[in-house]
Amino acid sequence: MPNDFDRILKENFEALLPHLLRKVLGLELPGLEDLKDKIQVTVEREMDNLKKVVHSDPAMDYGLHWEIQTADEDMRRRNLLYYALFLEKYNIPLKQIVIYVGSATPKKILQNVLETEGLRLEFQVVSLREIPKDVFLQSEVPEEVVLAILCDFGAEQPEQVIRQILQHLLKLIGRVPRLKKYQNQLQTLSRLRKLEVQTKQEILTMPIHYEIETDGLYLEGIEKGREEGIEKGIEKGREEGIEKGSTQVLRKFIIRMLQMGELSKEKIALIADVDVAYVNEIEDTLLPDDSKEQ
Repeated sequence: MPNDFDRILKENFEALLPHLLRKVLGLELPGLEDLKDKIQVTVEREMDNLKKVVHSDPAMDYGLHWEIQTADEDMRRRNLLYYALFLEKYNIPLKQIVIYVGSATPKKILQNVLETEGLRLEFQVVSLREIPKDVFLQSEVPEEVVLAILCDFGAEQPEQVIRQILQHLLKLIGRVPRLKKYQNQLQTLSRLRKLEVQTKQEILTMPIHYEIETDGLYLEGIEKGREEGIEKGIEKGREEGIEKGSTQVLRKFIIRMLQMGELSKEKIALIADVDVAYVNEIEDTLLPDDSKEQ
């Protein structure tokens, strides 16, 4: 896996891991704590994806080590080495979990017990491609819903499943700005199933209506305009202030969507409830300072 993708995948899975382990293994994580020290395994490799699970009773604490694997390979000897190095350094138990997200049918990676003279090591393997998508798709937690993209689709086509995921996320979240976070997670994970193109297409064709009149920035602009009008003590000033405040916020919103570069001007006009000509006018008159308006 390329280093940049490995980094993105690690960041996404770190946020999703507690939800995945609770849903699939019934494992509750009261609290996670970073272990600042690095455990050097070889000159080229470090032991990544390592946390300390903390409890109110320190005697119950243990280490949590997870590996995200796209290749079907035997992980037993590698995990034995990891366990020995961890135990030597921290002297607390270590729970090891292998998360298989590859497209090939898992065989070697399912071997999770290593027994030899005077030694027995066992860890858990989670093969997401063998878990029915509905385990995650029907969840009320957005972080769990996006994991459905890595599961078993059954008889349904990928486009159908992607659409179901996006529709359920929209139902749970209901707001376009916050929805973007989960769309990004979904796109990242979709690369593991070679569904990035289909996922991006379904995101772009989502029939989303952005309710600007309930948006916090829009309402803030309205309130600012109202206050300016009251200060002048003139009804006309109040109305002009409201119009000015709301127009400025609407313009910022359109600029943000243009800068994202993911939507056509027609879609931006539909979302913002304005004419395409107005979007073109803003695009044509953008100044360098506009790039700072986030």
